[in-house]
Amino acid sequence: PGSGKVLPRLSGFLSGAGASLGETASAVPTAGWKYLARVVGLCVCMDPQLERFADTLALAGIDITQPFDVRWYNAHAIEHSLPLSPLPTFERPPSDGTLAVLLGNSTALWPAFLRWLAAQPDPESVTDPLDTYTASVISAAVADLTGGARHDIFWVTDSSRLVSMQRVALVSGLCYHDAETQLSIHPAFGAWVAFRAVVVLDAPAARFGDSPPPLVRCLLTDADKASARDAMAAALRASDEANLCTQLHGAKGMERDVRLAWAALRDCVTVGRDHRYSEAQLVYHYTKDREVLMHAMRAQPAAT
Repeated sequence: PGSGKVLPRLSGFLSGAGASLGETASAVPTAGWKYLARVVGLCVCMDPQLERFADTLALAGIDITQPFDVRWYNAHAIEHSLPLSPLPTFERPPSDGTLAVLLGNSTALWPAFLRWLAAQPDPESVTDPLDTYTASVISAAVADLTGGARHDIFWVTDSSRLVSMQRVALVSGLCYHDAETQLSIHPAFGAWVAFRAVVVLDAPAARFGDSPPPLVRCLLTDADKASARDAMAAALRASDEANLCTQLHGAKGMERDVRLAWAALRDCVTVGRDHRYSEAQLVYHYTKDREVLMHAMRAQPAAT
């Protein structure tokens, strides 16, 4: 966490000609502000500080930046009796809300990460290279955003401070959450998204209004659902269920047959197939195979 300073200038989104977010329900972002501006074409803009923060991260491959109100996540966890600790509010008045940002990536992360890795003095010696890269990029951007003001970062890799990034994506209107497969499905990127961190800021989120945005509608076709059920059953058969969490998140990654089974689950989703991970990104995502990573790094075009 940062110091005791607050962020008085962070006002979140603005919509249209100077209207504060929360004045109309349509102003609430439903798939990430970058997605809305690019794909839907709505007039959506951020506080300049947050916009610079999002642009900086996007250049580094962290191209999903979704602001939300901590109240939405905390209320959702209580309503659904989820075994989740609440996100901090920094003792802000409940009527103010507390601003937070979900950070993640599409396939855009891979080339940026490979360029960074290739620039290291000894790429093969970097420990947990992808996590090291994303943590360094996000930490630097957060430091620039906050200037030492109070904040907290919850990392997807930190099991001691569990935050359900999928539930954040759901309540913030970023992704559809399929309860059967536990996939988060983005309206543009489909199943090909990964979440990296939630950043909680000592700043108000009252401009969002008291209510969260509408949930993203179901993005699965009937054929997708049938294929996903079959793929889920096959993936569970391929996994030792007693060690499933270790296989999904452990340092050694998955065995190849298990990796293929879980990758097939994502492939069942029709929307976003144009954003599918490359084979190298997919293999490394699930197996953490250093040989695959080094081969992909060396195959990258030389920087000009």
